[in-house]
Amino acid sequence: MDKYKILIVEDDEAINNLIKSYLEEEGYIVFQAFSGTEAKFYLKEEIDLFILDLMLPGLSGEEIIEEIRKISQGPILVVSGKAELDDKVNALDLGADDYMTKPFEKRELLARIKVLLRRLALEKKPAEDQLTYKSISLKPKSMEVFVDDKNLSLTQTEFLILYEFLKDPDSVFSRDRLYDSIWGYDYQEGDNAITVHISHLRQKLRQATGEDIIVTVWGVGYKLSK
Repeated sequence: MDKYKILIVEDDEAINNLIKSYLEEEGYIVFQAFSGTEAKFYLKEEIDLFILDLMLPGLSGEEIIEEIRKISQGPILVVSGKAELDDKVNALDLGADDYMTKPFEKRELLARIKVLLRRLALEKKPAEDQLTYKSISLKPKSMEVFVDDKNLSLTQTEFLILYEFLKDPDSVFSRDRLYDSIWGYDYQEGDNAITVHISHLRQKLRQATGEDIIVTVWGVGYKLSK
């Protein structure tokens, strides 16, 4: 197993240590920060995945997400006591890839982490040299996306969504199919994660290509435009 490096940013010492023990049992290398301010010192490390609370002393979790996104597109999992939809959507808007509310189960936490690390695993296995659609080129091995030979910066989740579309460009993707492909579990009514990520991906593709690449099929899901 690859020794992935994970940073936990959680001010509750008991929860931080509990997550650390779970991760070390799975063979991960774990760094711990107990405040937003302390977390900034670890951003110079080559961290593969970030787990963070939102309510932190010093810099808030939201501010840490913004700091991470300045230097890394690595996956961010928010684990927070904030359960309001607005809090979840705001974290996703800022660049988080997934969101869990406390209290949480060990099995679900580890399952979500494994899904979020899928991007790094994808880099290490044989894959298509390139997938293309209109002016878009996606390179699975290097995890790069180009529009007319210009690099397009995407988050981990945005990349995986686009990868699913380009692998099967003629299909309509339901929410269930996207959740199963990207997160590895079924869509839960009221979970807006896919909506938020696709909205961001659409905006980036529109700015880069000048057209709507992903369109909504009302009552069904999403597909690539013709």
